[in-house]
Amino acid sequence: MLDSKLKKLEEIILGCSRMTVALSGGVDSTFLLAFAYETYCRAGEGDRVAAITATGPQFAREETDYASSLCDRLGIAHKKIDASHVISMIKRNPADRCYHCKREIFGMLKERTEMVGSVLCDGTNADDMDDYRPGFKAVRELGVLSPLLEAGLTKDEIRQALSRMDIPEGKLVAAKPAFACLVSRIPYGETVTAEKLEAVGAAEKFLKGAGFTQVRVRCHEIAGKVSGNETRFMARLELLREEMEKLRDMGGEIEETLRGLGFEYVTLDLGGYERGKMNSMVDALALPDRIKVSETVVRGNPERVENPDIMAEIDRFLKEVRDREYTFGDFVDIIRRLREPDGCPWDREQTHKSLKKHMVEEANEALEAIDEGDWQHLCEELGDVLLQIVLHSQIAAEAGEFTIDDVVQCVSEKMIRRHPHVFGNIDVSGVDEGLDLWEEIKKRERMQKQ
Repeated sequence: MLDSKLKKLEEIILGCSRMTVALSGGVDSTFLLAFAYETYCRAGEGDRVAAITATGPQFAREETDYASSLCDRLGIAHKKIDASHVISMIKRNPADRCYHCKREIFGMLKERTEMVGSVLCDGTNADDMDDYRPGFKAVRELGVLSPLLEAGLTKDEIRQALSRMDIPEGKLVAAKPAFACLVSRIPYGETVTAEKLEAVGAAEKFLKGAGFTQVRVRCHEIAGKVSGNETRFMARLELLREEMEKLRDMGGEIEETLRGLGFEYVTLDLGGYERGKMNSMVDALALPDRIKVSETVVRGNPERVENPDIMAEIDRFLKEVRDREYTFGDFVDIIRRLREPDGCPWDREQTHKSLKKHMVEEANEALEAIDEGDWQHLCEELGDVLLQIVLHSQIAAEAGEFTIDDVVQCVSEKMIRRHPHVFGNIDVSGVDEGLDLWEEIKKRERMQKQ
């Protein structure tokens, strides 16, 4: 049975003119890369396969390091892509976080592989279909090939086949415990931060170095904010039951080490390690069926709603939104999300021209707030002005014109250029000289553009 599956896998691989494996350094992607390399080499075309690896705090360093060393020793072209920014995209940690994460990361990887005419492949296998895998939806939407799944290979069959291959550390990798990205250590609904991921990664590395084989350090928030954006958190250790005995001699050292990494408390899950354990929370966190707004709803008169569940859902949703904290990066992501195919119908329809009147209206309302001396109102109206700026920038980004980062870059350069008396070596004696200098710089800028 295994040999027939491997034969099918070989046919799938040879059906690709060029293949790039999304290499995590784990068992599945390592096997796929090594098997593809051997397959192409037998055809005298080993350079038809390459590897690409996403890096960032969400990925264990030892895994990505192994990915690099494997490619170096086999002579396989390997590229690394920094995906640290994805943490901010999934920081609110919804139950479908893997979908959003994989959609972004594999979108980046696919863009780069398509530039060289290669097919992007991942290590999804047949056993992965038995667990909650929202990320697989993103893989399918992007057209990423999953050769191991198509060949029907299970995890045990992949380990067996990998252990027979002549690759560096092949038998050791084949025996490695199952592993998932470090974000999976944070319960759904609790904030994802680089600080937590780095602490989890360091803690698991320490425990593995101490002789524990299958390890999960779950990171739980235990209290509200204590200062700034810092949150207190604790570690819940999931270990194999047969290895829990080691804690009798090492408990103190483990607690001291993990507390040094930022965990306020360290606890042991007496149930032990269990694959997909955190996914048991998915059903409890799943949103109810979406409520359709009745056709009798009249704009500006929300009381006229036939279904009372709508108002209850609105009240619940408003409280949830108000309890969150947002950054400028969050706001940019929110506007991008509104413009996506399944976003807001109104936002998706907007163009630079259709928004012109709104830009004027929001600016005038901000001016009124200033005249009234109502600073809370001004805060809200400045937010509406910012909305126009970011929405225009998102529309421009979709058309390949410019991005919000370009806007920030442009205005930052301008502010520094126009203020050499602050950022340079020129002195001014007051406002009038400052304004004269501003106008002189504008004039010189126009001359240089001609």
